[in-house]
Amino acid sequence: MKQEIINYLKGKKILILGFGREGKSALDFIRTNLPEAEVVVADQNPLELENIAVISGPDYLDACANCDIIIKSPGVVIKNFIPEEQKQKITSITDLFLRFCPNPIVGITGTKGKSTTSSLTDFVLRECGRHSILAGNIGKPCFDIIDEIRVDTTIVLELSCHQLEFVSASPHIAILLNLYEEHLDHYLSAADYYSAKKNIFKHQKADDYLIYGDVWQHTSPEEIEHAPAGTKIDLSSEAPIRLNEIHTQLLGEHFAKDILAVYYACTALGLEKDEILQAIAKFHGLPHRLEYIGRHKNIDFYNDSIATAQEAVISAIKAVKNVDTIILGGMDRGLDYHPLVEFLRSSSVRNVLLLPSTAESFERIFNEAPYSQKLIYCENLEAAVLTAYHVTAEGYSCLLSPAAASYGFYKNFEERGKHFCELVQKYGTES
Repeated sequence: MKQEIINYLKGKKILILGFGREGKSALDFIRTNLPEAEVVVADQNPLELENIAVISGPDYLDACANCDIIIKSPGVVIKNFIPEEQKQKITSITDLFLRFCPNPIVGITGTKGKSTTSSLTDFVLRECGRHSILAGNIGKPCFDIIDEIRVDTTIVLELSCHQLEFVSASPHIAILLNLYEEHLDHYLSAADYYSAKKNIFKHQKADDYLIYGDVWQHTSPEEIEHAPAGTKIDLSSEAPIRLNEIHTQLLGEHFAKDILAVYYACTALGLEKDEILQAIAKFHGLPHRLEYIGRHKNIDFYNDSIATAQEAVISAIKAVKNVDTIILGGMDRGLDYHPLVEFLRSSSVRNVLLLPSTAESFERIFNEAPYSQKLIYCENLEAAVLTAYHVTAEGYSCLLSPAAASYGFYKNFEERGKHFCELVQKYGTES
């Protein structure tokens, strides 16, 4: 695989567009394996790189005109900022990995649930004695694992919409868990977001598998029917295992389809039912995904910082069951929060703590109809935790499940979740 990627890049003028994790991984690969290659790095932020030409600042996308190939990082927003002929030059380390990796790849995407499903798939494979590597949107960039791959390795790739946007190959086993409105800051329309997600199966072959869940609102039956994968599995159809056969430490019924997707993927890879179920029972879940922090001042606190989609928030409230206070808000990406607000209006949640910059959007929608909840604006997460300790009824729960991205306030959802846990501990010990 490595040599095929080298051959593909050899002799081309390469632009690395964006210098996040994947951009750095691409540059490391090229420096190591193609030291004579002509490389330019372009990023919106100021950069200084030894012996590498750099273009930075607000016009950094102009660099797309002067190259043969563009290795794009997931965080770079393209929309219609460059012409179509320049978009044709775009690839990524994900695209190159999918094109040239000869090993079986389980690719997993969806608006919610992909991190848990990816981690659980990798965990089950390892528990069952398989050599598995987890990479992509979770774990290492896929170029960083190339030297770890053996003949018998299975690769599990968590794939974001940004990683899938410009791919021209799809994994052997594609899992599309669900499709809900998200990331409208990155795309010209919701349809473009859904199209990027569906690239996970558009380039499959006749001997590949497509496992799909709640996609019908944004995908026609004909689109699934005409997908190139030879085997298609609907997670809503009658399953070969019953829910009471699945023993899991994951909280909430919404994890059932994620677990079922893992089951189907692992059986496609040759594992037996009993060994899969035994491994699933040992999985503890992931930080920041309905993570129980503990009971402080007789209040149970849950960290669900990963929940940037409102459907995930609704599932979290249903799973915890006795939520008295919820903390919502973050980066405003123009989402329509009516479904979440309608759910909250009819729920038993009493306190809704609103963070910037989505606070005004939530308040406006709440005010369109009568509601019984107390809406409280909090200037930051620290203020929200302090407020939660004052307003949450003893014996009930406080849930951080923001329905918004962390960007502009935190580096990522992990940093936000970690800060929440620290604040809960800090104020939970004060008298």
